[in-house]
Amino acid sequence: MYTLGARYIFVSISGFTFGVLVSSFINIAPLVGVFIIFLALSILLAEKIWNKSLSITIIFITLLLIVFALGSLRYAVKDFHVGEEYLQNNVEKKISMVGTVVGEPERREADTRFVIKTSLDKILVSTDMYEEVEYGDKVEVTGKLRKPGVFGEEGREFDYGKYLAKDDIYYTMSFAEVSLISKNEGNPLKASLLKIKGRFVGQMREILPEPESSLLAGLIIAGKDALPKNITEEFTRAGIVHIVVLSGFNITIIAEFIRRLFTFLTPKKAAVATIFSIILFVLMTGAGATIVRAALMAIIAVGGKVFGRNYSASRALLLAGFVMLLINPKILVFDPSFQLSFLATLALIYVVPVLDKYLERIPDKVGLRTAISTTTSTQILVLPFLVYSMGNVSLISLLTNVLVLPIIPLTMLIGFGATVLSFLSSLLALPLTYFTHILLSWILGVAHYLGNLSFAQVEISHFPFWLTLTVYLVIIFILVRSQSSLPRSAN
Repeated sequence: MYTLGARYIFVSISGFTFGVLVSSFINIAPLVGVFIIFLALSILLAEKIWNKSLSITIIFITLLLIVFALGSLRYAVKDFHVGEEYLQNNVEKKISMVGTVVGEPERREADTRFVIKTSLDKILVSTDMYEEVEYGDKVEVTGKLRKPGVFGEEGREFDYGKYLAKDDIYYTMSFAEVSLISKNEGNPLKASLLKIKGRFVGQMREILPEPESSLLAGLIIAGKDALPKNITEEFTRAGIVHIVVLSGFNITIIAEFIRRLFTFLTPKKAAVATIFSIILFVLMTGAGATIVRAALMAIIAVGGKVFGRNYSASRALLLAGFVMLLINPKILVFDPSFQLSFLATLALIYVVPVLDKYLERIPDKVGLRTAISTTTSTQILVLPFLVYSMGNVSLISLLTNVLVLPIIPLTMLIGFGATVLSFLSSLLALPLTYFTHILLSWILGVAHYLGNLSFAQVEISHFPFWLTLTVYLVIIFILVRSQSSLPRSAN
């Protein structure tokens, strides 16, 4: 049973989110937002003067109006961007710009991509794959300036411009020529973390062959960008690409491992060390939406233990989402990874308990029942969105996840141990390295043989939004009915 305070919090976050959602599609002028707040306060004042008291209904209505307006105002602040006249006048022209690399370069099979911050704006630059560019480099780039737009087939368009705008990037430059001006112009802490990450990934490549080394790096610290394109495609067709996108699943394992490292400290010191380490890890990996969401939930769980509060996954997810929208409201609509991450987490919170009661007869000694339950649950909530946005459906994802998920924690733990030991001695790390290689080869083999089956993936050309919404409404209705028959939990 939710308390009145909890209801106020839920209404506040929901209203704020709705304000952000509406503003993502409709331009709400800041003056309108201010007017709505003034109107809500006027209603409160009038109710107090005339009736000498405030009813719960009036309080909830005015609160909803205020937080809706605050959500629209926050979006307006984030969306405010005055385009530089020089850049606007030189779109589709070849120009030269000087800027500092502000993120870790993404090295692909065909090119290298990185973001520079100039005195005018941020620019996403793509250049030769062999170009040696690092975070913090001050460079001069020369190429054709472009304004990103919308691409894709009708009914499944992707607004690349708005996707980049969520990160304050409004221009791109392809096939650029890059000249190094100076180095070490970035944040020293971030630069140090990226160097540690680079050494760690490099050491994995020293002790393991490809593609096993890239897979281990993807599981622990580098995400799917570490994998070759053909391997990524096999993982996608097999329905297990989520294990190498540093999802909540990976971060939960890593957070738990970090927590256990500090068990020798007092509870409060261990919690502080754990939270600090998680924050450093998030910065090291690039602070993507999926990683941040999972890290925030882990931090809330650790913090709750310190203050003696019961952990509620649903409330932690709600709070994590609110914090993320407060920082960057554009991710609500224009960041697919944020949407998929929240759908998958909602599945673990609300769908898994419902499915578990139907899977009680399946043994769970090697994690079989857990793998089936979590995979099926996430597919139920994620699949409609994937079909609507991408049109690709893996028909073998349940089988591949059952074969792979149970060994992921062990693979990450042993692989991490082998890498750390190899810094001291490759010979000392050899037993762990050999075992890690076997586990990684199994994962790659499952993805390769099952992912290349002719029926592994089907494409659905058109799945309209109204049908997607209808499917989710049906799922919500079924879950509400099913949840009512379950025992009450802390969620």
